[in-house]
Amino acid sequence: MSDNSKRQHALDPDVLDCLTDVLDPEIGLSVVDLGLVYQTRRTPEAVEVALTLTTRACPLGEMIMEEARERLAHRFQDAPRIDVRLVWDPVWTPDFITARGQELLGRAPRTIA
Repeated sequence: MSDNSKRQHALDPDVLDCLTDVLDPEIGLSVVDLGLVYQTRRTPEAVEVALTLTTRACPLGEMIMEEARERLAHRFQDAPRIDVRLVWDPVWTPDFITARGQELLGRAPRTIA
């Protein structure tokens, strides 16, 4: 199993569903479909998300982070704390784009050798 597929199994589906509306405005895909969401966790104390950007030089990074916070706060109103962290490890690559993201980009699905 690849590192990307392992990571996908550890993500909370309700949090991912909420974040599918957060778009990278330059690419036009959600942060979920781009594979930018690295970690999600829901506890009675908080909703925690670790995500990255396609590049450190992304001029819209703070806007993407704020939109993620707002959508999570709206969806999980009973959560005492919403924590969205920006991480850079591992460095994002196009290999992290989900199969759905590849399809939305009009690319053929990747095959596993």
